[in-house]
Amino acid sequence: MKLSICLLLITVMLMPLRLWAAVWTDEFEEDKLNKAWDTITDRPEKKGFAKFEKGKLLLNEPVGNFGHLIKDGRPLVLRDAPKGEFSISALLDSTPEAPAKSYWIGLFVIGSAKNDAAMSKNWSVLTFGGSNGEVKALIGSMIDDVWNDKGHFDIPKWPIYLKLEKKETELNGYYKKNESDDWLQVGTAWNDNLNSPEKVGLGFINNWGGANLTLIAEFFTLEGPNVEPFAVESTGKLSMTWGQLKSLEQ
Repeated sequence: MKLSICLLLITVMLMPLRLWAAVWTDEFEEDKLNKAWDTITDRPEKKGFAKFEKGKLLLNEPVGNFGHLIKDGRPLVLRDAPKGEFSISALLDSTPEAPAKSYWIGLFVIGSAKNDAAMSKNWSVLTFGGSNGEVKALIGSMIDDVWNDKGHFDIPKWPIYLKLEKKETELNGYYKKNESDDWLQVGTAWNDNLNSPEKVGLGFINNWGGANLTLIAEFFTLEGPNVEPFAVESTGKLSMTWGQLKSLEQ
């Protein structure tokens, strides 16, 4: 009996680590983006910014007046998506504060990140916002240039925790007001036809109300069987700056 237990323990210890979910969390405590964030995009006017302030990532778009069907770039901060199932989550807020002034901003899963046009074709989201004066969450996907709206749902005023889970092509969205709260589902599960997305991150679906709008993230977490833990960069390997990352889109 004891021998069997020992053999079982040894077998478990030798099993690949990828069978257990790993966690990658960026708490935005440095003054530059971690090198894992390898793609930042902007509107054609290039007037927005991404910066750090008091342990938060701020992604700004000051001009507004763009909708969800744009092909020429939207404000996004992205990193590689892992293979297989995963979830992304964050504590998010905005300036101006809630209620919304006609926008949707939040969590993104991107099909292809080759260029702005490719990134506009296939993506899935869990976002907050709404028409002027609303406090809503939105779930849905752009599938081959066709928007699939899966609903707008009442949520508490932000700041708010959001989580988007993906397993094969099925997605589920969740929210909670406080860290200690249980996750509450936003709507129901939906499918996006994306088996192997390239990127995950934060950003804007639209800002049709024209507000000088800033998305604020206190942390971003990626979790899944194939996720590599967060790597702290050495002094000699500092992250790229906002300007350097924006140059990727030139």
